[in-house]
Amino acid sequence: MSRTISITVDAGALPAVVQGPTDTSDVPALVVIPSIFGPAPDLLDRLGSLGDAALVVVPDPFWRTGEGAVSYDDFDTAVGRLADFDMVACGREMAAAADWARANGDGTVVGLGICFGGPFVLRLAAKGLLDGLVTWHGSRMEQSLDVVPDISCPVRHHLGGSDSITPPETIELLRAAFADHDNTQIIVHQGADHGFSHDGDAWDPAAFGAGFASVEELLGR
Repeated sequence: MSRTISITVDAGALPAVVQGPTDTSDVPALVVIPSIFGPAPDLLDRLGSLGDAALVVVPDPFWRTGEGAVSYDDFDTAVGRLADFDMVACGREMAAAADWARANGDGTVVGLGICFGGPFVLRLAAKGLLDGLVTWHGSRMEQSLDVVPDISCPVRHHLGGSDSITPPETIELLRAAFADHDNTQIIVHQGADHGFSHDGDAWDPAAFGAGFASVEELLGR
């Protein structure tokens, strides 16, 4: 069942799409921080396959700068929402979403960061707000590696081998940062490009399938 909720934050009410059972006390929660395109219909559809096995919470990071999803064909509008974007305030709001998820599920929260969302789940995990984290073609994560020593939960990074936004040298920075971290996997999907989880030219079913399997694994499915 899909519904829209509002989570109280300093600036007002953060909208979030919630999927899964209405009686959520017995299921873990998945907090999804989406790409710059927001809570896109194809993403929500694929997450819906988790059914009643998880409380899926997809907050809208862009609610103050143009709420809702933007078409993958409208890159200029998606990027435009980042003009004067308050990353610090967004981090607090994503933490509020994680807190809501923990309070409304069975107490277990896994974070999924997609593209733009990658650095945010790293920082949520470093604050102890996640029990596991997964990234799909996370972008700019190299700018948040300072928090890695504070991350203790299982980590699964899924990256495209043909992704110019996260090139091999950036992947090596990730490997070095997580080298001493227990229960971390950094999976590079050869031939996959940035946005492999999105509908369109970059869609890669094999890379997406592996990334989705990591989400299911950390949720205990």
